[in-house]
Order: sequence, then structure tokens, then C-alpha cells
Amino acid sequence: MATTMTPIQPGTEATAAALADFIFGSDIPPIDPDDYAGSWRTTLHVIAEEWVGEGRFERHAARTATVLNELVATQKLFGVGSPEALAVGTRLQPLIDRCRHFGITTADLRRHGAQFPVT
Repeated sequence: MATTMTPIQPGTEATAAALADFIFGSDIPPIDPDDYAGSWRTTLHVIAEEWVGEGRFERHAARTATVLNELVATQKLFGVGSPEALAVGTRLQPLIDRCRHFGITTADLRRHGAQFPVT
């Protein structure tokens, strides 16, 4: 029996769920059905508001600052291009990507005690 796949169309619930999962990962807060209008833009805006209200932006900035500091320490100990530093950098990348999505700035990370690694 043949199976056909239907592509995800922009504006569908599947698109919103996939995009939210990509941006927010497992940190997606529950969305009240009254806040969901079927638009992925609306959905992401609601999720972002939930993140602010729950303090998740601050926790994410603090978590990212901690991993940045771990990267700096690992680079000092093993060298910038070492496998150990590259492993920490790999863990750091999704955190940095999420910071970009939410507009968490370098100043925000520094406020949480982040040191920045050698690039």
C-alpha cells in the first residue's frame, strides 16, 4: 500500500507546532485555546509572552551565561580548538540560537556574569 505525504502548509497548526518546537524546544508553555488564533505568528507571540511572564527569559540568559563561562574555562584549560572546547561549543550553540530568537543581548548575558570565549 502506497503512502503519500502532504507537505506542511504555511499557517497550519502543524507549521506552528513545528516552528514552536524548533525555536522553544521542550520549553513550550501550555497555550490557552483562547490565545490561539491559528496563526503561527500569533502562537509564537503568545509563547514568548508566557516565557516573559514565567521568568524563562531570565533563566535562559543565566543558563547560557553559565555555559559560556564553562566554554571560556575549557578553552583556557585545553586550548581554543581542543575537542573538549568544541564539545562545549556544540552544547552552547542551541542556547545562543534561542537567545537570538528572543532578543537576549550580549549585555543581558554579561549581566548574568557571562564571559565571552575567544573566537
